[in-house]
Amino acid sequence: MELKLHPDLKGPLRALCEDERTTVIVLSGSDRSVLDENFGEFNLWLAAEHGMFLRPTDGEWMTTMPEHLNMDWVDSVKHVFEYFTERTPRSHFEHRETSFVWNYKYADVEFGRLQARDMLQHLWTGPISNAAVDVVQGSRSVEVRSVGVTKGAAIDRILGEIVHSKSMVTPIDYVLCIGHFLGKDEDIYVFFDPEYPSESKIKPDGASVSVDRRQNGRPSNGRSNSRNSQSRAQKSQAAPERSSSSGHGTANSHHDWREGSSVLDLKGDNYFSCAVGRKRSNARYLLNSSEDVVSFLREMAESTTPRAGFQPGAADYMYLDRQ
Repeated sequence: MELKLHPDLKGPLRALCEDERTTVIVLSGSDRSVLDENFGEFNLWLAAEHGMFLRPTDGEWMTTMPEHLNMDWVDSVKHVFEYFTERTPRSHFEHRETSFVWNYKYADVEFGRLQARDMLQHLWTGPISNAAVDVVQGSRSVEVRSVGVTKGAAIDRILGEIVHSKSMVTPIDYVLCIGHFLGKDEDIYVFFDPEYPSESKIKPDGASVSVDRRQNGRPSNGRSNSRNSQSRAQKSQAAPERSSSSGHGTANSHHDWREGSSVLDLKGDNYFSCAVGRKRSNARYLLNSSEDVVSFLREMAESTTPRAGFQPGAADYMYLDRQ
């Protein structure tokens, strides 16, 4: 799957990255080379493969993968993906270090769906019947990844690394999280939301870009509180351990991953989560398209200039994502 930046995004993104009180993180399912190619020129943090790899500004890639991650299923799943790729014209698959993604975006829609259904049957009755994996279905994709590999599970570890590298003592008091996430990765919205699962009624003021507010602050998606509680629990369980590497070496860290979440000091009116093009989401707000995202970020970048009189908090964080 090719990742291409919107042609009008570079200017606003560069302005936000250069603001000394703002930290930008691009958290993506793509591999490291794709993020390096597209975002290497910006002063930001990159998190590849759903946060399993992290690259600080002007730094080297390190791994944040839990040490116990089981990847014994890889070879058998690869054979299934190769089989269906050969038999589905214009489909392709990506082998990432922590997952496989089969994409039929450019294939015949109906045939692709039939093939995806057959693929799932093959996977569940064979290679992954007893494996510790999650199968994540996109609109025209099938992904197999290790259990616990989600953006919400990774973000606590990522914040911990940033807090440690910057020796931060001032709490993070503002977060903007924008993404077009698969349902499995929407736990990142839950991680940041200071009022979840209680209902928030805060609305943004003064924005000329249309950002739709969900009724009562939550989508009507049929998800129970018990499932949401599991997302909270997953976030906490992901925190205690991690490993980091630079180049070919691996070393254990001496700082606690839990300091990532402990440095957050968010209130209901300074956390904004925006889903892009999804009607059912845990996000508080909705942006309809990538063009809306660009317009929104352009206005935000312009507001950071002194002439606009904008005084951001000591540590502002923005998250951008792609499928």
